[in-house]
Amino acid sequence: MTKQTRVSKIGICALLVISILIYYILTGHSFPERFPHARTSPPFRVATEPPLNSSAVAPARTIQPGHTVQSVLSSLPPHPTVSTDSPSHRCAPIPLKFPVTAPLLPCAWLSSVPPRCSQRLRARLVCEPTSVRMVFEWVSVATPPAAYGFEDPCLARAVRALCFQDGQDLIPNLSHHVIFGGHEFRSYTFIGILSSVRFLQPCMVMIHADVLPVGSFWDTLVRLIPHLIHVQRSAPSVIFGNPVKVIQHCSDIARLEAVKKFGGVYQDTDYILLNPVEDLRNFSVVMGTSIPNVNYCNCIFMGKPAADFLKVWYNSYRTFDDKLWGFHSTRTPYRIHHERPELPFHEVNTFVAPYFRNIKRLFYDNFLDWKRLHGLHLYTRLFPRYFRKRFDQQNSSLGQVTRHILFGDSEVCVLDRPLDRDVVRMNGKHLPL
Repeated sequence: MTKQTRVSKIGICALLVISILIYYILTGHSFPERFPHARTSPPFRVATEPPLNSSAVAPARTIQPGHTVQSVLSSLPPHPTVSTDSPSHRCAPIPLKFPVTAPLLPCAWLSSVPPRCSQRLRARLVCEPTSVRMVFEWVSVATPPAAYGFEDPCLARAVRALCFQDGQDLIPNLSHHVIFGGHEFRSYTFIGILSSVRFLQPCMVMIHADVLPVGSFWDTLVRLIPHLIHVQRSAPSVIFGNPVKVIQHCSDIARLEAVKKFGGVYQDTDYILLNPVEDLRNFSVVMGTSIPNVNYCNCIFMGKPAADFLKVWYNSYRTFDDKLWGFHSTRTPYRIHHERPELPFHEVNTFVAPYFRNIKRLFYDNFLDWKRLHGLHLYTRLFPRYFRKRFDQQNSSLGQVTRHILFGDSEVCVLDRPLDRDVVRMNGKHLPL
């Protein structure tokens, strides 16, 4: 081999080495392991991600009967941030075991919606003849939640296997939300579902919908909550032969059918939990007073599957009249409870306070009593103008509640800038910064 040939080969090798170094510097990729088979990769390893167009995605973790979703997700590291420097990273889901005061999101969450990442963790159900499993997989962020029909036997089996721990006769910590129409997902619904994740720590978050919502808040939600399941069903158009056309009445029927079939906690799209409901899970059915001595509010209610009260309530729809606003959904359960006291039922006054006649206190005043409540109904349909701006920065009870849910503290994460006086006022005083 001549000297000129050796020099040429050395030059080519040097160019190859330099090219490889430049590639790793520009892409931010780490160098491969020297001995890639010398150790086993951890189950949630961020490195060595499969290509986005790869169809082979290995399961991240499996839940078997007798183990809870919480025990699996609690092994994940705390959620460090909504966004990352590189969109090739995997989204970090919210772990369900964390201190009550721990933030679900960083203070700058609105500037990073949705999280910049390429993959998210998604749960799906695997039903075999003798077992039921929930499997977590890394999928593209564009992949929708796993969908199951309302009558799918696998869904009912999974709820029974994964949401009823140790054979206890309790209302399951199962979260239900009904959304029909595929409209844009609102910020207050985003916060409401996160509130159920914080305080209910559900085995599953069920979205009962014909078409899934859209928008940046929805994209963010599915990236943060891996065990969100799409229960696919159409809006009820008839019940016991009676036509149903008002969309709110369709939702009333769907939510009652969901809790009656599966058990759990139904939460409206404009309802925010403020505290755990563990103290109420030993009852058969739980509802809250809306207007004293008039009705209950079905914006939130809890029940065991096939509870006697729920069956009687559902059968009352045999006389349903679509022209009567809210009669069967609010006044009827109040009447049933007082006419049939033998049916197991528990009434609380901490679900809906204040109610719509004095709800402006929530937006305009520092309504300190919210800390003793289980939750708040926002009545967004009646007061839409209050929800057009960023309300985690509002100097009001609504702002406090939002910060309480997102950041674990009602008095943190307020930007050092003038607050919006058109939306909130509290005797000219600011919350502590």
